[in-house]
Amino acid sequence: MIYGFLLLLLGCLFQGSFGLGMKKYQPFSWEAFWIVFSVIGILLIPIGWTWLEVPYFLDYIRETPVEVLGLASLCGLVWGISSILFGKAVDSIGVSLTYGVNMGISASAGSLIPLLIFGNIPPIRAFSLLLIGMLIMLTGVVVITKAGLDKEKSLNRQLAGSGNGTGNIRKPLSKGLLMALFAGLGSAAMNIGFVYANQTLDIAAEHGVAAINASLIPWVITLSGGFIANFVYALIMLIKNRTYRDFVAPGSGKAYVKAIITSFVWFFALGFYAKATVMLGPIGSSVGWLAFNGLALIVSNGWGLKDGEWKGFAGPKKWLLAGNVILIVSWIVVGISNALS
Repeated sequence: MIYGFLLLLLGCLFQGSFGLGMKKYQPFSWEAFWIVFSVIGILLIPIGWTWLEVPYFLDYIRETPVEVLGLASLCGLVWGISSILFGKAVDSIGVSLTYGVNMGISASAGSLIPLLIFGNIPPIRAFSLLLIGMLIMLTGVVVITKAGLDKEKSLNRQLAGSGNGTGNIRKPLSKGLLMALFAGLGSAAMNIGFVYANQTLDIAAEHGVAAINASLIPWVITLSGGFIANFVYALIMLIKNRTYRDFVAPGSGKAYVKAIITSFVWFFALGFYAKATVMLGPIGSSVGWLAFNGLALIVSNGWGLKDGEWKGFAGPKKWLLAGNVILIVSWIVVGISNALS
């Protein structure tokens, strides 16, 4: 089990870092960046990595009941819509606050709902600790969200006091928070689809494929719906805004590199998470998802601090650090819960 948590930790490092690539990707517009990210990160890398480890994975997908494929893909479609909101929320309210709201909702809903749907409830002691860990994590998210709110208020006061007028005061917070919240619900749907698509993993295992290798197949199924949502929306915006010229704009080479690196970092997170769920045992996809989001939030906050998002905001920064300590405690409680299960 310890190796499962170490693998999960590696996934968390990637999960908490990929949001950096969704900032400062000029001369690409958002839609040009998202086209490249969708094709490479959501479509090609999942298929390529799965093919390397399970060459005949399409055979096992064909053996999977149609209703399973349809529901998992539908969950992926919901996530695809929400991921668009995630990207826009990062632009609006920053990495730290977006991750805080998004992962708090995603962690709680995405870990608890699969347990209830699939009836894989652990023993009462383990389940009670899991719920306690979830509540502690949500407390940490609330504290981090307060840090973001206080930071925004302080920034508005600074702008107002600078004599620039109220017209220059930033007002994207409520809209950005709503986008991050709905993105969190979509991320929860992503894990629900992944857990449902695990039936394909079982089929592959029956054919002698190692479960840790077959764990990647559910992502191919779930992300198929996510790719459609992301690619189609970005393509519509690309045509509407005529920003397809961005692909050949001066300096676009760096934007391509950033989009490609972001794509790899993003799916490495999901790939290592999938493998960790197998190693963590019967409730790995619930315990793993909770810990995955919580620890990734700590990593993202670290990047937010390094990127200067909290520079000059001493009070809010203290709340941010306090929230991270609470998240670490929740991660420990969740780990104990998994050991008892």
